[in-house]
Amino acid sequence: MSQTGLSTKYTSKAAGKVMKKLLLIFLPALCLLACIEGRSAVVELDLEKLTLRSSHIFCGEVLATESEWGDFLGLGRAMITKVRIKVSEVWKESQEKRPEITRKAEAPGTPGKITEITISYLGGRIGERWQRCAASPTFSRGEKVLVFAGEFNNALWTTGWFQGKYRLERKSSEQGRPDADGGGKLLVRGSQQLPVKKPMEVKTLRLMVRKLLLERRSPGHGARANRGADR
Repeated sequence: MSQTGLSTKYTSKAAGKVMKKLLLIFLPALCLLACIEGRSAVVELDLEKLTLRSSHIFCGEVLATESEWGDFLGLGRAMITKVRIKVSEVWKESQEKRPEITRKAEAPGTPGKITEITISYLGGRIGERWQRCAASPTFSRGEKVLVFAGEFNNALWTTGWFQGKYRLERKSSEQGRPDADGGGKLLVRGSQQLPVKKPMEVKTLRLMVRKLLLERRSPGHGARANRGADR
């Protein structure tokens, strides 16, 4: 083989190794870039679809967040953040046993009351490295939240990406004095980009969700809700 042939052979091998290293470094970022570019392509949900496509709907307080490397839909490794939430109120649940759900047994033979739920979202930070997906919600420790969650990527994720997470905030009474419960009205922070379009009291939204669930149980209603779970 000529010297030129050897040079070409080894140059090709070296180039291949460099390309492989670059792919390992930038593939997760490219996947996330596609997610960021695709926020506008997230399927828009109304409250009915959000409710019916969620297996769990609950209120609670964020206890902790932790990011780790994990598989995302078989496309490769990406940073996935797990959020532990102390549950204070459950609007909808499944009796299915899941590792993300902690229950407190109340009586023999019963599944018990849900006390904690861990949900996941795409993106996070590990050491000095971080990844962000614009379609994902964000959570912070101590934050009070309302979450609509369902099965995705072998775990519980917010339904409809960012559309499934809402911050809860207390609002003082008009007289500036606390209500009978000592905290004022508890509001869900809605917005025009979300299924809940404007701020409203938690008790009002709770009634709306329960009404949708009751209607769903009526024969012949909302059959289309069983088709898929667009995110």
